[in-house]
Amino acid sequence: MHPLLPRSLTLAFVGSLAAMASHAIELAKYPQVFVAPQGVEVVLAPTADGKQALVRVSGINDPIDQVVFLSTREPQGSAREVYTTRIDGRSYGLLHKQSHTYRGGDHYVVYLPGKRDGVALAFSDDKSKAFKLADLQASYERQLKQGIQEKLARFDRNKRLAGAQAELAKMDLDASASCGTPVKTTVDWASIDDEKLQSLSIPSFCGVVASEIDSLCRNTPQFKPTAAGLGQVQCHFGPRLKIRVENQQVVFSTEKDAPNQEEFVRQFLRNQ
Repeated sequence: MHPLLPRSLTLAFVGSLAAMASHAIELAKYPQVFVAPQGVEVVLAPTADGKQALVRVSGINDPIDQVVFLSTREPQGSAREVYTTRIDGRSYGLLHKQSHTYRGGDHYVVYLPGKRDGVALAFSDDKSKAFKLADLQASYERQLKQGIQEKLARFDRNKRLAGAQAELAKMDLDASASCGTPVKTTVDWASIDDEKLQSLSIPSFCGVVASEIDSLCRNTPQFKPTAAGLGQVQCHFGPRLKIRVENQQVVFSTEKDAPNQEEFVRQFLRNQ
């Protein structure tokens, strides 16, 4: 069975949840409720000491919908704050606050898992005044006992793997459409450990060949006949950046710290 989190981290996290459950959280008196299009709503209820906050996002198609998280307030410079919680094995900046002295005060943005762009929020005075802190705290404690936050905090390798594979498949489809010939990227997923899968965007590395083939076919039509012989791509992580054609396949060895990988691959493809 593949461990989702290191045992020490899992035990520490479970222990912290147990401690939270046994001590009621003292919340500040006035919560804030924010709204966004399509029915998105975010509740921010800071603790009395201002170091943490209960955060709930609702109205979204995601497992975190309606889940109340105890987040940590992390100042970033003099004008920015991020409320972080643990989701899918890593610290996640769920709610961002940016203070603008000359642009109408504070601006809040919620970042949903799996989405690159944040959703800008608008403060709702009516909903904030009507909101009941006791109900939020009761929901938090009930979910805590059910293990909901703990489950969402664990790294889900299968979920992350499926997302990366879907993103790579989309890149292959785009290249296939642009070139008029099948492009398929194969990754040695077994060689990619949890640390890489959590910390790196695997499609950004292993999808670079398909992406550059796509770009060349769109911008240089005379490259299309060449692309027909480069449609099978094998990718793995290695000690250094390397690319070659072997047995009618492009064999690409990527490396997480190697710079200018797009240009490296582009020059190789142009020389074929």
